[in-house]
Amino acid sequence: MLSILWHDYLFAPLLNLLIYLYNGVAFENLGLAVVYMTVMLRVVLIPFSIISERSAFKYEKIQEDLVIIRKEFKDDPVARKEEIRAILRANRISPWASFLLLGFQLLTLILLYQVFVGGMGGKLNALYPSVSRPDIINTQFLWLDIAVRNYYAAGIVGLLLYWQIWRSQRKRKGNLIANDLVFRFAFPLFTFLILASLPSVKTVFILTAMLFSYVVHLFRPFFTRKLQAVKHSALRLHEKIVSAGNGEKAKAGAHH
Repeated sequence: MLSILWHDYLFAPLLNLLIYLYNGVAFENLGLAVVYMTVMLRVVLIPFSIISERSAFKYEKIQEDLVIIRKEFKDDPVARKEEIRAILRANRISPWASFLLLGFQLLTLILLYQVFVGGMGGKLNALYPSVSRPDIINTQFLWLDIAVRNYYAAGIVGLLLYWQIWRSQRKRKGNLIANDLVFRFAFPLFTFLILASLPSVKTVFILTAMLFSYVVHLFRPFFTRKLQAVKHSALRLHEKIVSAGNGEKAKAGAHH
């Protein structure tokens, strides 16, 4: 049952879209078809990209508040987590849109792997009657053969990921922990190792998705114009937290 659902509602539609683009606007270049398909999928998901950008913007605005919370509750991890959750809720910051985007792209990567693994010949039997079966499949794209692995392309993705993470963490300055530094190096390295062992079609997909995300990021000011006041309400909230904490310390000192 699950295999039928996977094939009929996920694998076959993606394969048909890819070959439809290959026969048409991609001019029989499978790499270009992957680029077009990636852009189309990301355009469909643009509402979630906007939500993700808005959440990222608000998260950057409360970094000073998070530093205050971690200092005030450094000896009470339970209270620290509760206060962090409280400020995230107060600012309506939720990672669900980012997780959805990541999950959808991971699903597409798995489907692309299934399309390319072992060659595409027999898989073209899954084409719909309305999609013409190409005589040959051209997998050359720029300097890549997207049907085989390429270390240089995987390295480009790894370096870009490192740059993105470094750029994001730089904005947080003193709010970094040891795990953040490990993540900065480990995630790009892990991504490189995975992509270096797979057909470079995955690299083309990821690079296109990263470029699309960067373009969306350039339009962040248009998505966040009405969010500028969020910072002030968050600061007022934590001034109360800090005042309450100081009051408790004063009471404890008076008893002694």
